[in-house]
Amino acid sequence: MSAIRLSCAVNNYHWGKHGLASKAAQFAATNPDVTIDDEQTYAELWMGTHPNGPSMVYGTDTQLDDVISENASVALGASVSQRYNGNLPFLFKVLSIEKALSIQAHPDKQLAQQLHAMRPNDYKDGNHKPEMSIALTDFIALSGFRPLDEIAAFLDVYPEFSALVSGAAPEFRRAVAEGTDSERRSALKALFAELMMARDEDVRKQ
Repeated sequence: MSAIRLSCAVNNYHWGKHGLASKAAQFAATNPDVTIDDEQTYAELWMGTHPNGPSMVYGTDTQLDDVISENASVALGASVSQRYNGNLPFLFKVLSIEKALSIQAHPDKQLAQQLHAMRPNDYKDGNHKPEMSIALTDFIALSGFRPLDEIAAFLDVYPEFSALVSGAAPEFRRAVAEGTDSERRSALKALFAELMMARDEDVRKQ
């Protein structure tokens, strides 16, 4: 199978860069049918078969998924086609980030399949979402949590933080000081949950 030129979907999430300052917009603009608005944000360009933004064969109304479905063993290779039931097993994205992204938590494969079966309108496919990032420009990423003793210290240093997690903070401090690994994990989970579920008005107040 020869290479196929695609027209790829672009998402305009608020955290993206504006206009042609965005790499996603620059790549999208290689399609002459795409007009880039300098006032608009261009956060992600998607190359794949996701139903929320499927790639199209350039100059046609044919989706990439239709091309793959015609002969998946050729389009994907026999082993990949067999393993993933004839589906493209990844979604390639180009991100162009101007503001911090929201924190995300992705389900594992088993839970993803369950959620897709129960709520297909919210969970569009049954795939888990392992991710790999390759920086095309300078890029800062955060992964995981600070050491727990640092988080505990921040509860004293930053009263704004402490005020938003006042319910979970005492047990978190105790677990960090003298708890088991299991207790520390549970305390961190409770602290993080309280922070993420804080009311908007409380966050603005702090």
